Amino acid sequence: MNQLIRSRFRIIIAYLVYAVLVAGLAWVFHQNTFHNELIALRAQGEVRLSEASSRLRLQIDSHRALTNVIANDTRIVQAIAEQRYAEAKSALEEFEATYGAWRIDLSAPDGTILFSSSNASPDVRHSDAFLQAALNNRLGFAQALENGERIIKLSRSVLIDHSRPAGVVVLSVSLAALEFEWPVAPEPIVFFDVEQLAFSSNRPNLLLLSRGQDPEIAAFNLTKSTRNRGLQLWQFRPPNGDFLEVIKAEQFVPHLDLTGVIFLDTSEPRATARLRSILVLAGAAVLGLIGTVALQQRRGRVFEQQYSSQLEARVEARTHELRGAQDALVEASKLAALGRLSAGVSHELNQPLAAILNFAENGQQFLARGRSGPAAQNLTLISDQVRRMARIIGNLRAFARQEVAPTEQINFGNVVASALELSREDIAEAGVTLDCHLPEEALFVLAGQVRLEQVVLNLISNALDAMAQSKRKDLSLALRCAGDTAVLTLSDTGHGIADVSAVFEPFYTTKDLGASKGLGMGLALAHGIIARFGGTLSCNNLDVGAEFRIVLPIVEGSNA
Repeated sequence: MNQLIRSRFRIIIAYLVYAVLVAGLAWVFHQNTFHNELIALRAQGEVRLSEASSRLRLQIDSHRALTNVIANDTRIVQAIAEQRYAEAKSALEEFEATYGAWRIDLSAPDGTILFSSSNASPDVRHSDAFLQAALNNRLGFAQALENGERIIKLSRSVLIDHSRPAGVVVLSVSLAALEFEWPVAPEPIVFFDVEQLAFSSNRPNLLLLSRGQDPEIAAFNLTKSTRNRGLQLWQFRPPNGDFLEVIKAEQFVPHLDLTGVIFLDTSEPRATARLRSILVLAGAAVLGLIGTVALQQRRGRVFEQQYSSQLEARVEARTHELRGAQDALVEASKLAALGRLSAGVSHELNQPLAAILNFAENGQQFLARGRSGPAAQNLTLISDQVRRMARIIGNLRAFARQEVAPTEQINFGNVVASALELSREDIAEAGVTLDCHLPEEALFVLAGQVRLEQVVLNLISNALDAMAQSKRKDLSLALRCAGDTAVLTLSDTGHGIADVSAVFEPFYTTKDLGASKGLGMGLALAHGIIARFGGTLSCNNLDVGAEFRIVLPIVEGSNA
């Protein structure tokens, strides 16, 4: 026993040492993978940032060229020289419509706007430094916010006789219009101006945020997090968003005096590192499992002989218990079958017994009045019902024993008419409006007269019970020929079926349990009877009430 305990203790120590070594290996692998993925991610981000910077610079450079074209346009030069400002304004409007500028101004050397393509406000004045660059025959460049619009301004002097500057063309470009042409990028890219204001971005919710110290401007939510071997990680939270761990890459764009920054989400590198470390752990676990299985097999062979006799005894005892349980189950099945058969007999005999009672009471009244003829007729009807009960009992016995009861060619329409005749008093007493459509030609099917009539009677009785509490009581029966089948449709305006899928199961009922017609066997028996005739009995709910449908094959050659 002590040797077994020492063996188990050595195994536990070996497992712990192996687990510590595997965990350390997985951690080192995770850190190396994460660092390499961050380096690759930053390299990709620098490429995307360089592409975005070049794209913005090319967009603005195209407007630089347009500024030179407008400043050297003969219409503009002549209009200024001759002070025909209306013609110049028309030319500027044409340039704006053609090239998509936000606004084009022509100002005097002192900054006063002479005319504009978009009727600029008279309060708008351009800075002296901006105009001075154009007056010194350079291309002026400036960034501005006008009425909440982010603007890039380009200026060029208009020379008369190629020597004397008489005005300055100022071309204003909307950054929003330029950003609209950018392709969708997965990472936020922001261009900050010299005051550290987010002047341009592919994310509108990051615009005009400040990463400087200006307390009057909403701050750019970016804080330092941890470092990974010299790579700084940041906590970045966009407006109305969640915190993200990112790394960033920056690039200064000298032509635009902007600093581009791209923010790269580290969740994918972390997921890659985590996945690879999990693969390392899984591989180590597989190796450990193989070793454990080998060890368990070795130990199993040692203890196999010790426990084999005990296992055989337990198996024999369990087998004996299972045999007893199986015998009890067989007895319970017999009792359940007997209960189902009794319930079926009670249900199927209910209607003939009710008819016998009705005929007996009528016969007594006829005898009391001395009318022996009608009384004898009622006695004959009672005899018919007794014979009918005998046939029903025979059918139920055949149903319970799965016997094949004899069938014959019968007229389906006559069966329906007979069932309606037997139910006519019940229909009238229930206040139900009957709508029956039977075909003039005979529809012969292969079935049992009494059994098929009993199915139709059962459906009619169920329909009357379903409409007992309905305000509208309509019962519709329609028999028709559909190809090589006869179809009987019976619909009511009752409460419908709660569970259509279970309606043909034994003991399913929507009536009160214990009632004379509430045993739940009628539809189960009807379904089995129709199936033995080679047909189908189906049910579905309507907008109001339910519909049952009997489909039986027509006997070939009987309807010619």
